[in-house]
Parts: sequence; structure tokens; C-alpha cells
Amino acid sequence: MGVMGFRALLVVVLLGGGAVAHADPKSPWSEGVTDEQKAKAKTLLDAGNAKFVEHDYGAALESYTAAVAVWDHPAIRFNMVRCLVQLGRNLEAAENLDKALQYGSAPLEAAIYDEAVGYQKLLASQISTVTVSCEQAGVSITLDGKPFATCPGKSSQRVLAGQHQIAGKGAGLLTKTVELVAVGGAPREVSVKLDPPERAATIVHRWPAWLPWTVFGGGLALVGGGALASALGQSEMQSYDKFVDDRCTGNCKPGQLSDVQYLKDGAELKGHIGTALFIGGGVAVATGAVMLYLNRGRTVYPEVVPTAGGAALSWSGRF
Repeated sequence: MGVMGFRALLVVVLLGGGAVAHADPKSPWSEGVTDEQKAKAKTLLDAGNAKFVEHDYGAALESYTAAVAVWDHPAIRFNMVRCLVQLGRNLEAAENLDKALQYGSAPLEAAIYDEAVGYQKLLASQISTVTVSCEQAGVSITLDGKPFATCPGKSSQRVLAGQHQIAGKGAGLLTKTVELVAVGGAPREVSVKLDPPERAATIVHRWPAWLPWTVFGGGLALVGGGALASALGQSEMQSYDKFVDDRCTGNCKPGQLSDVQYLKDGAELKGHIGTALFIGGGVAVATGAVMLYLNRGRTVYPEVVPTAGGAALSWSGRF
């Protein structure tokens, strides 16, 4: 049925001459409505219909809304739905469509009722219902930044298909943010539970754990190398001293020990190397020991800035 046909149908109903309204004057959508109210609603309806034909859906919606405030007839509601869909306000359209269909097909012509059911299916494919439950007293829940629920309890709300954000906050608890993607026609359920700050505590170190141990172990290796060099130097010096005892009586003559001079030179060099390694290794061992002490694990709690509704730190998850 075209717009003009739909307009004609509404005019007949509002005048009281339509089959539905005339046959059952005690119908729920007409009960308590005076003739004066019907006449006023008809005037507003006519104004809305004129704007609808001109494709001025915003102005038409204003007139239909005013008409519904006078007489909440399902047929007028459905005109609102058609405007809201044209304006891309599908959530409002779905809410008003529920009201337009709350009495079934009785208030509507068959063709209009079929059209309304078609709109219902279309909107259902673009809208999801999000249900959030929580058990912690004093926790407040927001949906896309707007107040949604106070815990404990469960709340549901229609949302357009797409990405949405649920956030919970409570005094002394970490704010929790949940990102979810709503799919048209598929309800989503989310359970929100907030954690105290200590649950987010972490163990931190001044340096990576391997660094102090590397310094300490390297120092021990240097000390070990120094000990080995010193031991080799002492062994070579003992060999040199034996040659001195065997060849010399009193003072040795020049050139008498030239063939074993390398033993003495090597012993002295190894002694110097050993001493240097001892000193360097000792310093490294001491440094490593201090680093190990300073690098002990520390329990760090998240920095929580008190707010009116709870902690400022947020945890995120995806559903």
C-alpha cells in the first residue's frame, strides 16, 4: 500500500468510521479517548501525512509524535516507525514498532500489519540485545559511556549491531572495561566482576634477572682465571729456582741461566696477570653481589587515583 493509501486508512480509523474502531469501541487503544482527542489527533496526523508525502520525515515525525501524545493508536505509531527508519534511528524505530504491534493485527489493516512485520524482521537483523550481570554491591555499570545498571543485578538493553563498550567501577576496585561486538539478531551476555588493586600487583626488578648473575658469574670466572695464572706462574718460578740452585753456588754468573730466563719472565708475567684478574674479578664479584641484592623482586601495585566511582586503572577484554 502506498503512502496515500496508508494516509486514507488512518483518516478512516481516526474518524471512528473504520471497521476496527467502530466494531470495538472498547478496544484497548481507544478506551478512554474522547471524540475531541480523536479530532485533535486526526489534525496532527494530517499534518504529519502531508510532510511524509513531501519526504520531510523529521517534520512528519514531530506531528506523529504529537498525535500519539493525544491518542496512542498503533497505526499512528507505525507511521512514526516509518519516519524513524527513514531517519536512520533504528533503535527508536524498534521500540515504537513493539508498541505498534502490542495488540497484534487487530488495530491495523492487513497490508499495513504485514508491512509492520516486515519492518520487525528487518530491524531485528540490525539490532542486538546486550545483557549485563554483576554481583558486587556498589558497582555501577555504563554502556557506551551512559549509566546502564547498578549491581547486584542484571540489566538488558537493545543496541545497534557493531562495537560497544561496557565499563564497571566501584569504590576501592579496579575499573574494568569490556569491548564487545554486537551482531544483529544475536543477543550478548556479559558478566562483570571487578578486582581489588592487589590482584593486579606485579613483581618487578631493577634490572633483567640475568644481568646481576652475569656480572657475579663473570667475576668468579675472572677470580678463577687469576688463581690459575698465579698457580702457573708459581710453578714456573719454582722450576726457575731449581735451575738456580743446581747451577749456581752463591751468585750466578752472567749468561749462566740465559737458557731458562723465559721461565722467570713467564712466571712474573703470569703473576701480574693473575693479580690483575684477582682484582678485576673481586670487583666484579662484589658488584654482582650488590646488584643481586638490589635486584630483589619488589611487589608493585597499580597506581590508583581515587575517583567518585572507584579506581582509575582499567583492564580490558574482548568478548
